[in-house]
Amino acid sequence: MGPEQQLLFLGGLFVGIVFFIIVYLVFKRTIKDSGLATIVLGAIGIFFCLPFGFTGMAYSFGAAGIIAAGVITFFVGLTSTKQVNRK
Repeated sequence: MGPEQQLLFLGGLFVGIVFFIIVYLVFKRTIKDSGLATIVLGAIGIFFCLPFGFTGMAYSFGAAGIIAAGVITFFVGLTSTKQVNRK
């Protein structure tokens, strides 16, 4: 990855975390649902960026960062649900 793609990926991580916090705190959804909504936002971002050639490919790294943030929070939500169900 080039430096601009790394920067867009980190920016996408930041946007994904902010989106997760908004969905989790404002709309009062579970961690699992908020992570899934973040993954869907990143997938929509990739869907709309890819048809635009090289620029779209570069911006899709930002959407990949959003998906990475969503996947991490989704797995955290799954493990916390599993621990609650065991007790």
